[in-house]
Amino acid sequence: MNRFISRVLLASACLCIAASAHAHYLWISVDRNREAKTGTNIYFEEAPQAGDGFYLDHFLGKSSVWIRTIKDPAPDPVQAEEIQDGDQRWMRVALPAANEYSVDAYGKFGVYEYGQTKVLLHYYARNLSVNSHDAMHELGRAEQMDLDLVPHDVGEQIEFTLLWKGKPVADRMVFIRGPQGFRKNIETDAEGRIELERPSSGTLTLRSSVEFPTPGQENGQAYELVRHNITLVMPGSTQGP
Repeated sequence: MNRFISRVLLASACLCIAASAHAHYLWISVDRNREAKTGTNIYFEEAPQAGDGFYLDHFLGKSSVWIRTIKDPAPDPVQAEEIQDGDQRWMRVALPAANEYSVDAYGKFGVYEYGQTKVLLHYYARNLSVNSHDAMHELGRAEQMDLDLVPHDVGEQIEFTLLWKGKPVADRMVFIRGPQGFRKNIETDAEGRIELERPSSGTLTLRSSVEFPTPGQENGQAYELVRHNITLVMPGSTQGP
C-alpha cells in the first residue's frame, strides 16, 4: 500500500477514536441575562454550553422537562423547542418564574455501540437554583425521575445522595467540577452518599450514572446493557437556614 495512503488511513482512524472518546451528557443552563440565549437551555454536549447539537434529534419532541418551584412543586411536563444559532443547536423552554427552582429533564437516547457492546442510553439533567436550606429541602428531590442526585445541607459541607427509583446506589463514581479548576471524583458509600466541602461561591456541576446488564431490544436494535446518566448544575453555596 502507498505510504501516503497508509498515513491518511491511520490519521483518519485516530480521529475516529478521538471523536468516540468524547462523552456527551444532557445539561440544563438557565440564562436570564444574554438576550440572544435567554431562557432555560438544554444541551446534549460535553459541557453545559451550546455545541453543534449533532445528537439532538434523539431528544427533540421526545424528552420531558419539568420546572418546579416552591409554589408549584409538581408541575406537568413541557416539551422543549429546537433553537438554532449559526452552527449551534440546542433545546429551550421558558424561564422559571421564580428565582428559586429546579428544572429537570429526561430523555431516552436509544442504542449506542461502544466498541462491541451495544448500550441503551437514558439521560437525566437538573439545574437547581436555591438560596436557602429550606428551598434545597423542598426542591432537592426530583421524584418524577428514576435517577436522581439529591443535595443536602450539612453545615460547611454539601451531601449528595445518588438514588435509583428512590433507593440509594452504592459504589458509583460522582464526578464533580467547580470554580477555579476544582475537580474531584468521589465514590458513593453504602448509603449512596458523598460529602463535599462547600465552595464559597461559583457553580458546581456533577454527573454520575447507574448501569444494568439487562439485554433487550429498542426500535429493532438489540442491546446488552442499560445505562442511565445524570447531571446536576447548582450553586456551590446557599445563604443559610
